[in-house]
Amino acid sequence: MTYATYHGHQARDVAREAVSAFASSTHFPAGTAQERIPEFGGQSLFAPIWSVTDRTKKRQVSKPIKVHIYFEGDVFFAENETLVVVGTGSSPTEAIDDLGRHIIHFYQYYKRLSWDKVTGDALRLKKIYETLFIETR
Repeated sequence: MTYATYHGHQARDVAREAVSAFASSTHFPAGTAQERIPEFGGQSLFAPIWSVTDRTKKRQVSKPIKVHIYFEGDVFFAENETLVVVGTGSSPTEAIDDLGRHIIHFYQYYKRLSWDKVTGDALRLKKIYETLFIETR
């Protein structure tokens, strides 16, 4: 998997081969681009998600989902503005897991929804969710 940590808007890239995609110690069912979230040293962090796992299936995304992780009060938030989705938790891991559950929910929702039933921003979201995951069998 490609590793990129976004600090502000600058990215640090490591070659795809430098990070094992098959590590047995993966800590995030949501499938972040690296095996662990970088040390959370402040109020905000950006990290990509390369796959999302629900109870039965791990789904690869067609392109990385940029996640903004931040802390307010006693709660961590994991947010993607493009998908208009936010996950919460008592740790960054819980927030990313919750975000993954919301992404799967809306993916299934928009896949079932017919095109004649969507208007406004729902049209944009349906287009994104239609191609969000790489379908494997």
